[in-house]
Amino acid sequence: MARSVIVRPGNAALSISFEADISSIKSEMPEWAQRRIPSITRNALNDSVIDAAHAETDKIRGVFDRPKPLTERAPLYRKATSDSLTAWVFIRDEASGGTAPSKYLMPQVMGGARGAKRFEVALRSIGVMRADEFAIPAIGFKRDQHGNVPGSTIVRILSQLRAMERFAGSMANETAKSKVRNVRAGKARYFIPQTSGPRADRGISRLPRGIYERQGNRIRAVFVFVKQPTYRKRYDFGQAARAKVERVFWPYWQRHFYAELKKHTSR
Repeated sequence: MARSVIVRPGNAALSISFEADISSIKSEMPEWAQRRIPSITRNALNDSVIDAAHAETDKIRGVFDRPKPLTERAPLYRKATSDSLTAWVFIRDEASGGTAPSKYLMPQVMGGARGAKRFEVALRSIGVMRADEFAIPAIGFKRDQHGNVPGSTIVRILSQLRAMERFAGSMANETAKSKVRNVRAGKARYFIPQTSGPRADRGISRLPRGIYERQGNRIRAVFVFVKQPTYRKRYDFGQAARAKVERVFWPYWQRHFYAELKKHTSR
């Protein structure tokens, strides 16, 4: 009896399909079972891809250091139907108000250069960050539980650098009065050192390119600007899902078959 699952790359980026091979099953089954095979196979596939998506989540947790919840929830599944005995596991390709996991995980899967993040695009759009510069967190700056510069800090940076309204359509820029008030209150100020021209910062123009926080007399780096980062392949998307489906599909198929057999014999 055929019990294999055909695995193929999906049409979308970071997706994989699972199709049950039931070509030789019907001829070996009684008539009542032949009618139930599509639904039995559908249910077995669907149980399998649910497990497969969870396996990919476990893989992500093992590969990445403190991944964000959105990244942990990135593996999704699409169920099969009785008419189409193909199920899918894929990486979420959309995100509300942010970058889709399929986009930022692609370099981790394929290797290669990292694309610009939203706040980098915002900074470039107002001319404070060069097109060939990318921001990485500075060593020693406090990060959140996921190892990133806190989002609230990035919001303040964008606001103070007159980027927020272009970044999110918000009138969140600091007014002149609030700027003076924040300085007097000792609140953090953020700046990018200007190395030349009338806007050059006196005494600090030799600081490496980056975003700095000034609080009172203390200055510390938040981000440093570097050339485009490149990633090695770290996350073998689909490997965990394939292994899981190959292991659980047939047991699930048997379970659903015997459930149907029990219902049939009890009539």
